[in-house]
Amino acid sequence: MVRIERRILSPTAINTYLSCPRKYYLRYIRKLRTKPSIHLIRGNLVHKTIQAFHKECARGPPNLSETGISESLLKTFNRLWLESQNDLGALGLSQDELDEYHDDSERMLLNYACWFTRQDTPPLVNYSEVKIFSDYLQLMGIIDAVRINGNEVTLIDYKTSKNPTVTDEIMRQAVLYALLYQDRYNRAPDVVCIHFLKNPGDPIAIHIDELFLEYAEILLESVREKTRSKEENAYHCTCGGYCERDFTN
Repeated sequence: MVRIERRILSPTAINTYLSCPRKYYLRYIRKLRTKPSIHLIRGNLVHKTIQAFHKECARGPPNLSETGISESLLKTFNRLWLESQNDLGALGLSQDELDEYHDDSERMLLNYACWFTRQDTPPLVNYSEVKIFSDYLQLMGIIDAVRINGNEVTLIDYKTSKNPTVTDEIMRQAVLYALLYQDRYNRAPDVVCIHFLKNPGDPIAIHIDELFLEYAEILLESVREKTRSKEENAYHCTCGGYCERDFTN
């Protein structure tokens, strides 16, 4: 078997391998381009909108009424949506389908505004889109937001998925983010909050302890060992061939 140097992994890469080794091979070794999708584009725009809102809050006292937050979020989102017309148009969706995704995205942001204003203290974040690279772990990831309240550190992961359930994939992502944060800042976060934006309720809190961090280390090393080869025959398809549809030549 041909071996390669230790490859830098990410929570997404690890989940990709576990979902289908061949999909991992196509994306991270052959480096095929992923086909654009409305889910990726819409999710990116919603994330950017919330990030912009918190940056605006950091610059000065914002209007934290539900109406003020809603107007701010929708204004930013619609600007970003308009700027993405070329990418959206290239998807081949009908105007009715695009309108449906647009309106659904706006509802998510209105849910966020409603949740935000229900809190006793404005849940402002300290940092957004925090990119962390660990040379020791050979792991990198981007955390949507970090909130520090006294001695408590909370990592936040925004989700635009339809089903507000913490799947195994989401749990793995959460504990790997916690491991990265611990390596970078010499302390583990207390909580990773999964904020399902389609759900108007509170985020789901995953409380981090030593067992979670040990699991993350074992998971990382297990996938690392299985992804050392660059030979195609080391990466068998486990998804029935669906992985081939995700890429362009």
